[in-house]
Amino acid sequence: MTTADAADDLWDFALGRYARPGAQARCLSLQDDHGYDVCELLWLAWLAEHGREPAPDATQGLAEIRHWQETMTRPLRQRRRELKAALETRPRLSELRQRLQQAELLAERETLIRLAELPSRRVASPTPYDPLAAALALCAAWAAPTRAAQPTTDLGTTSSAYATLQPLLALWLAAAPDAEPNPSC
Repeated sequence: MTTADAADDLWDFALGRYARPGAQARCLSLQDDHGYDVCELLWLAWLAEHGREPAPDATQGLAEIRHWQETMTRPLRQRRRELKAALETRPRLSELRQRLQQAELLAERETLIRLAELPSRRVASPTPYDPLAAALALCAAWAAPTRAAQPTTDLGTTSSAYATLQPLLALWLAAAPDAEPNPSC
């Protein structure tokens, strides 16, 4: 698969999985309550579904992507959210909020393109391969809260983040037809 094909495949995966019933609320909880980057979680689930894992040399590229998210995507999201409350008294700001949402989505798509470009390798796995177990292991090894104020618990089975992540990954990796993509996620 070419890099462009991988990026398109990851984007389609992300849109389809985010649109599954119940996924959006879990994603927002992991993002807002636990500080996890949903794009990273989608990337790790996508890799697991394909029987792949990040190569050890993906670390530097992932750090650069996290910087992109910190300096570009999250500020756009914050500004868009700030405008939501202002709409009650200033409805004319609706168009600006919509444009910020479009810019945020484009920034997230760029994130997914960059994630798809990171080196990965085929997983040497036992038979039968369990994508859910693989995705949980990848998230435990690679995903990290993006805010310093996060609790010190990791994605171990006792954390509240795990209680949200495990059913989300099960939902994403279940053999189910995807809902209609929601490009305004």
